[in-house]
Amino acid sequence: MVNINPTLLVVLVMGYFAALAYFENNYCKRAFISNDEYLSSLAMVRRCSVYDLFRCSGVDWRFSNSKIETDFNDYLKNGQIPNYVVNYVKQNIRPEDVKSLRRISRLW
Repeated sequence: MVNINPTLLVVLVMGYFAALAYFENNYCKRAFISNDEYLSSLAMVRRCSVYDLFRCSGVDWRFSNSKIETDFNDYLKNGQIPNYVVNYVKQNIRPEDVKSLRRISRLW
C-alpha cells in the first residue's frame, strides 16, 4: 500500500485549484463578450429586467413606446438586439463586470 502524507495531499489540491484559477483568469481576459452577455450582465448589475433596459435605451433616443415594444418582441422572437440598446448597454457597464459575472455563472 502507498502511504501518502496528508499534508502533501492538501498541497496538491491547493495547487490544482490555484492552477485552475490562473487558467480561468487568462481565458476570461481573452474571451469574446457577446451583446447578449453585455445585456444580461447589466440587467443583473442593476437588478432589473432586460425589458427595463430596452425602455431606458429607447427613452434616451426618444423612441415611441410602440417602437420599443416592437423591438423587444423582435428580440424575444429572433434574439436580435437593436443597435441603440447595444450602445446603451456598452456605455453603462464595464467589460470587467461582464467577465466577473461570467466567472460566477460558470460556478453555478
